[in-house]
Amino acid sequence: MNKLYYEMQIAYNKKNYDTIYNKLYFAGITEILEENGTLKIYFPENELANAEKIKSELMQSCKSSPKDININKFDNKNWNKEWEKTIEPVQINNKIIIYPSWKKHSLKNTKGKILIEIDPKMSFGTGHNETTQLILELMCDYITTNDKTMLDYGCGTGILAIAGIKLGLNKAIAIDIDSDAIENAEENIKNNNCENSIVLYQKEISEIKGSNFDIICANLTSQIIIQNLKNISKKLKPNGKLFITGILKDEKKSIINELKKCRFEIKEIRDKAEWTGFYGQKV
Repeated sequence: MNKLYYEMQIAYNKKNYDTIYNKLYFAGITEILEENGTLKIYFPENELANAEKIKSELMQSCKSSPKDININKFDNKNWNKEWEKTIEPVQINNKIIIYPSWKKHSLKNTKGKILIEIDPKMSFGTGHNETTQLILELMCDYITTNDKTMLDYGCGTGILAIAGIKLGLNKAIAIDIDSDAIENAEENIKNNNCENSIVLYQKEISEIKGSNFDIICANLTSQIIIQNLKNISKKLKPNGKLFITGILKDEKKSIINELKKCRFEIKEIRDKAEWTGFYGQKV
């Protein structure tokens, strides 16, 4: 018989979303379900004290009230298997299907679709987040046969670089400063048979020697994007395409101003839930 397990439900908002995720990752929580404005994580019965500790830290750092974070006990379930059941394939523009490995043999209507296998782990970017979906949608709509090279800045799982190659690019460089992200991206790149087309670096964008990219993608916070727009511009060729997200709707105006300062022409602004994505072109 399976042991007891505990489910923690965390209500989030646009102000504390990133802080909550960062705290959970720092605590070693890698399996997080996001649905209907709530994050759900699971603990075996012998980790109740750890769950209570994490709850206390979240309440303190995120200024959450006790009603925002609940811990409930459940019986006779394999909590990891229950979590896996909730992870469904994601479709992007009826063109890309992103799926976890355990759903591979149950996929339907795959003819003519680009398939990307990503197992949810510690790194950000599984296709279930609105920001990842936004940037993938923009890539599907605007990458053309003239585009050959790409820089995936803050690659996380490597999903954007993998998508770029499967959309027809010849070469991609994927970078991140987090060692867990690099390890996860390396695994995903190999699982998607892209290891000959994607070069992976644990570096800042300023440390990358390559330039003249046709495309740069960045799914990061607005602060990091603004701080590095000049570096991004230097790495992008004239008329090169920039796809960025991780930007909240109420940050839209500041991003527009910064893009114009760095001589980017804004081609499209697209919203999804509380997030905004930009397609810009270097002029």
